[in-house]
Amino acid sequence: MNRPERRKEQRVPLSRRAQLISDAGIRQCLLQNISSKGFLILTNERYTSGEVLELACELYPQQVMSCKIEVRHVDDTCIGTLIVDISPQAALLLGRFLQEHPSQKLKGGRQPAGDDLDFTKDS
Repeated sequence: MNRPERRKEQRVPLSRRAQLISDAGIRQCLLQNISSKGFLILTNERYTSGEVLELACELYPQQVMSCKIEVRHVDDTCIGTLIVDISPQAALLLGRFLQEHPSQKLKGGRQPAGDDLDFTKDS
């Protein structure tokens, strides 16, 4: 049974290496999809719902976006996360990446620019 999509933000599918940083250290992961509100992340590590981590990902050559994310749900190998803290500079970088990503150009979808992003509201 297909459930209707409840998210307001368009998800961008991709496969991009990133790092999850916590008290336990730095762990490699793979971003499966992203939006202006959060990420679906493939990881071999075990995390719990509510855990806050730092995510770092090179979106463009030598341009790393980092932010704090909260684990919202956990599957066997993936975690769904919500961005809970991001600098204005990182938000602009993420917004630009979402706008320029090829999947968005094909769909004609509009993603908010970085200065349109509001990370204080839960979607």
